[in-house]
Amino acid sequence: MKRMKFPTACLILLAGPAALLGQKKEDILEIQRDVALLQDQVRQLQKSQDDKMAALQSMLQQTVDVSNKLAAGLSSLQRQIDQRLSSEQTQLVAPVATLGAKVDQMSSDFSSVATNVEELVRRMAALDTKLNDISQAVRTLSAPPTPPPPAAGSAAGAAAPAVSAETSYNNAYRDYMKGQNDLALQEFADYVKNFPDTADAPTAQYYIGYIYFNSGTNYADAAKAFDDVLERWPENPKTADAMYYKGVALQKLGQKTAAAKVLKDYIAKYPRGEHVEQAHRDLRAMGMEASTAKKQRK
Repeated sequence: MKRMKFPTACLILLAGPAALLGQKKEDILEIQRDVALLQDQVRQLQKSQDDKMAALQSMLQQTVDVSNKLAAGLSSLQRQIDQRLSSEQTQLVAPVATLGAKVDQMSSDFSSVATNVEELVRRMAALDTKLNDISQAVRTLSAPPTPPPPAAGSAAGAAAPAVSAETSYNNAYRDYMKGQNDLALQEFADYVKNFPDTADAPTAQYYIGYIYFNSGTNYADAAKAFDDVLERWPENPKTADAMYYKGVALQKLGQKTAAAKVLKDYIAKYPRGEHVEQAHRDLRAMGMEASTAKKQRK
């Protein structure tokens, strides 16, 4: 390797710092230009943001103004509506009140009519039952009496003709209507024994209880006979009457608790029944009025 000459080496060493200094100045100037450019961009960005903020504030202010105007308009409209409604209400109160009174009156009238119709239906049903009883009595009274049994010495080996259910019942009912209670009682008992599945069987059993009841002394037998009607034939034309008279028979026997239960059951099951008013009087007489049942009847 060749060594540099001394003067050349010295020049290089002297020129190096100057070149380096010049390069640094260029770099600094370039940095300053970049900083200035960056600051200019920041200023432009700030100005743009300020402009946008100002525009946004302006729009917000306009929105607030419009909202205030709308609120004022709505408030005015609300006042107008309230005034109009108040006026309309004032004008309609009297007619509506009158109409309401008329509707209440009509409702009361309809309720009264419904009650009267129910009462009429109940009375018609009771009348129909009584007419059936009268018709049965007329047929019974008009029927020829049962021929007497043949004499002991007549027609050996000839059997006596069998008595039909209708004839047996008619005979018993005819004797009952004639006031021959002992004979009618036996005949009704025979009818129930021989013809328990016929339509007249519960009625015959009812008359057994009714004959005992009217005797004024056999209330225990009457209560048992009426109870047989309710137990053996729960639903029949005489169920309601049997239930009521069973309660009265128990009352006559001094069995107040049992009597009150039967009478209350009668009122609850037949609120429009023929004996409801009397059942209430019977309960009051025993000091056991059925207030709930009375309200239900109303």
